[in-house]
Amino acid sequence: MSRAVTISILTYKRHQHLRRALASTLQYADQVEGIIVVDNAAEPELKALLAAEFPAVRYIPAESNAGCEGRNIGLRAAATPIVITIDDDVELSSPNCIAEVENAFSRDLRLACLNFTVTGVDGNVLERDWCHPRPISHAAREFETHFILEGASALSREKVLSVGGYPAEFFLGHEGVDLGYRLIGAGYRVVHTPRVTTTHHAAIEHRPDLRVYYYYTRNGIWVSYRSFPPMTATMQVLAYLPRMGFFSLRAMQLPAYFRGCIDGVRGLRRMDRSNLDDDSLRHLREIRSERVPLFGRIQRHLRERIL
Repeated sequence: MSRAVTISILTYKRHQHLRRALASTLQYADQVEGIIVVDNAAEPELKALLAAEFPAVRYIPAESNAGCEGRNIGLRAAATPIVITIDDDVELSSPNCIAEVENAFSRDLRLACLNFTVTGVDGNVLERDWCHPRPISHAAREFETHFILEGASALSREKVLSVGGYPAEFFLGHEGVDLGYRLIGAGYRVVHTPRVTTTHHAAIEHRPDLRVYYYYTRNGIWVSYRSFPPMTATMQVLAYLPRMGFFSLRAMQLPAYFRGCIDGVRGLRRMDRSNLDDDSLRHLREIRSERVPLFGRIQRHLRERIL
């Protein structure tokens, strides 16, 4: 049994998907310290289900559905230096998953997050989940990124908690980007690996469309304000909001978009700022140097209906 790794699954009212995710983790049960389920719905029914079907799993009910704060709950509850975190509609699908994760962190002492490769049920890399600053054709390579896949990654518990963990005030949307920037600012590394794969079933239960357009708009303003110098943050927001406005118009979610704009600006006074220093900004530019040009990104969004 490894004393280095815990698996944490965040769930919200998706029992059948959670069953599948848990089944995928059981193949590693004798290789990890433990498996945690954080329940953002705090359902007595789920607690009973796990006790009957997965008695070795540790169940933690969240006090309320606080979105990404549930990931912090799993991190704080783990007693191991590495925490694999997946969503309840994700399966771990690499036979050597634990060994690969341990080896990656032992090789690179600055590694804070190891992002897994996310595939669909057909085994192909999911373009809708590809948010790294590289073409999707680079999926078979290992490279440094600034993006954290919240539901398919392995985290250094100490490093992530040392920079404050996921931003609970975001609830959902851009929380991985915000965390990635803070880790890079602290001198740590965020890496994509092809050595560990997951299967994403992209469940849509209990996921109303409007929330995506509201939270992504609001949090896009916040993450720029929190992470970048004023002029850079302003330019990023001015480039970001028209794109979100287009996606919202296409989805007939303009009211959610406008609420996100208003609440994003209103919420700035509550935001803590941890602007990247000059060295971190240079490093971030290097990470982004192979980013797909804007036209290619627009084509991808149109083709995949991302957002």
